[in-house]
Amino acid sequence: MESDTSVIQPSLLQLHFDTSVDGQYVLDPEADVFVKVNPAMCELLGYTREQLVEARRPVATSSLVHNDDRELVARHREAVREPGDSGVTRFRIVRPDGEVRHLEVRFTLIRYMRRLVQVGSARDVSQQVKLEIKLRNESEFNRELTLAAQQSAKDAQRKSLEVLEANTRVGALSEVLRAIPVLTKRLLELTNLNDVFKETALTMVNDAQFSSCAVLLRDEQGKLEVKYANPFRSTTSIQVKETPLIGRLLSGEEELMVDETGTHFASIRAGNSLRGLLQVGLPKNLQRFYAGHKPIQQSIKDLVTTIADFIGVVISDHENLERIRQQSRMDKLTGLFNRRVFEEQLTIEFRRALRYERDLSLLIMDIDDFKKVNDTYGHQQGDLVLEQIGNLLADSFRDLDTVCRYGGEEICVILPETVGEAARSKAEHIRRKVAELAVPVIDSPGRVLNITVSVGVACISKGTTNEEQLLREADRALYWVKNNGKNRVKLSDA
Repeated sequence: MESDTSVIQPSLLQLHFDTSVDGQYVLDPEADVFVKVNPAMCELLGYTREQLVEARRPVATSSLVHNDDRELVARHREAVREPGDSGVTRFRIVRPDGEVRHLEVRFTLIRYMRRLVQVGSARDVSQQVKLEIKLRNESEFNRELTLAAQQSAKDAQRKSLEVLEANTRVGALSEVLRAIPVLTKRLLELTNLNDVFKETALTMVNDAQFSSCAVLLRDEQGKLEVKYANPFRSTTSIQVKETPLIGRLLSGEEELMVDETGTHFASIRAGNSLRGLLQVGLPKNLQRFYAGHKPIQQSIKDLVTTIADFIGVVISDHENLERIRQQSRMDKLTGLFNRRVFEEQLTIEFRRALRYERDLSLLIMDIDDFKKVNDTYGHQQGDLVLEQIGNLLADSFRDLDTVCRYGGEEICVILPETVGEAARSKAEHIRRKVAELAVPVIDSPGRVLNITVSVGVACISKGTTNEEQLLREADRALYWVKNNGKNRVKLSDA
């Protein structure tokens, strides 16, 4: 019975070695060659057993390792020198066909037939490495958003502390200024900036009993635009150079100034940018009452400065939120809206067209032979094609149209108030413009690619019951074009 077992055990070990799904090997580290490998190991490395073991000059194991990882592998070998030493390492290998794979190797040193050999197993972890990289990238993106949110919260907290400190001084103004803490809290709750400006002007006059209040913000031409004023102003903007006082504030020389009428002007800053001014008038009776009372005068200055700073924080918060919202709606590569925006907008426009019996058309365009571009010139070239077509399309439609990257090389355009021949004509115009586009070949200066698109067009009709049907009709028209020569426009006849 014992004799039978001794015969069976080596056979089982050999069977396990030969049929293991992981690569199994015995390596002579001194000679840098394999002593034994199983079929799975040969498949991982891309070499035959004859090349790895039986040839007169077997493939050196170090030659299989990616150039950038050879030092890593060498260090691991140096670290295990005695029988019983073991280790786990990950590195890349380059197969004969040029494919790079990530391997995870677990090994142990043993003494066999008077020489030290490495016995181990190897596993392809390329997909796991890709997933880990993806998760790290997503984690980094989320971390950046979190840090931005934390910084915004810290800024708001810092400004809130400044508000509280200023409110301590303002306490001397008694009932007149009790409305200010309520105002700052209210400003944080508002979701529309115009409501923020309106609430500030109304509260400062109606509740805090100042004589006037106006929020003035700079426009692109350098003028101060009145966003809201109480009492109401008939003019909508004033020139920056209208008064030397305003000029000094907008140049950054001063943060707060008081003119001869007792009107206070404070700079509104969002981040490091000076955005405008908060203008607050003090009633004449209070000017006379506070004359000579420097602590009270300072409290009023602090109050106006704090409200101006708080408006700046609210503006900054709104802009940050809007920037994050826009980033979540845009396709980074083409600069067009993404699929989520397309689906939302198609539902909105379809319901509006149905309710008010208005025209609506949908274009679906597909870049012809896009896979061939990627296969021939590489994905960077394909990305450049998408980027340039995105730039072209972004400048080729009306503001009320919605241009979105639907996925891959497909782009959808929603055309409100457009139907039939007008939609087909617009699609044909776009097709010609794309055909005229010359995309530079990245690795061949002077060479260009000529790209074409196929376009399917569908229009809303009495028989159209939902947006999915409209999408199917446009897709069916596109499918017809792709199967009938490409580089054409097809108007659905559904």
